[in-house]
Amino acid sequence: MTIEIIFLALASTIRPTSLAAVYAILSSDRSRRLLIVYNFSGLAFTVAFGLLIVWAFNGVNVSSGSDQTEAIAETGGGIVLLAFAVATLTGLVGGPHSEDAPKPAGRWGRLLEQKLTVKTAAIAGPLTHIPGLFYLVALNVIVTHQAGVLVGLVEVLIYNAIWFVLPIAALALCMVAPEVARDRVGLINGWARRNTRGIVLLVSIVTGALLLLRGLSAI
Repeated sequence: MTIEIIFLALASTIRPTSLAAVYAILSSDRSRRLLIVYNFSGLAFTVAFGLLIVWAFNGVNVSSGSDQTEAIAETGGGIVLLAFAVATLTGLVGGPHSEDAPKPAGRWGRLLEQKLTVKTAAIAGPLTHIPGLFYLVALNVIVTHQAGVLVGLVEVLIYNAIWFVLPIAALALCMVAPEVARDRVGLINGWARRNTRGIVLLVSIVTGALLLLRGLSAI
């Protein structure tokens, strides 16, 4: 697995909608069960999406060819990430501004008022983990570098394990100390609202530059 994929996965862990959903679930008296469902449904969706991409592109033998193919893919991924960073800085795209992050008292708070159910948690898992730019770029890197389907599958699983590390950690802590889990997620949620935009910009610029330089050097 390349360092770029790890950076992209780490940046995905602080997705505000996911943190807000986990915070809301932790307010329920059935938080353990709901978190299990939330994690399972979310992971099933994102892993299935990634595996489908790996399988589909392996079928057309994208990665079998040459270093040229890898170089073009890396260059393209780098350009896309850098363009996203510029667009976010200039306000051309909304981007994950701190004020855009949903607070627990907002959309997910209204779900609490309606009483969270297993069905709600099952739907929330995928909805708060819709594949975004970082996952798509990571899949692009995985597809063009993997030596076979098995390696690609392992890298998809690793990416998703990193992506879901906070909801999984919240579930683990909830098993022992539910109130502590909610407090910790609340702190992380507040920190994410203040810092997500800066982190995403940093990851976009650094990862985009690495991919672009590596791709151009191999063309």
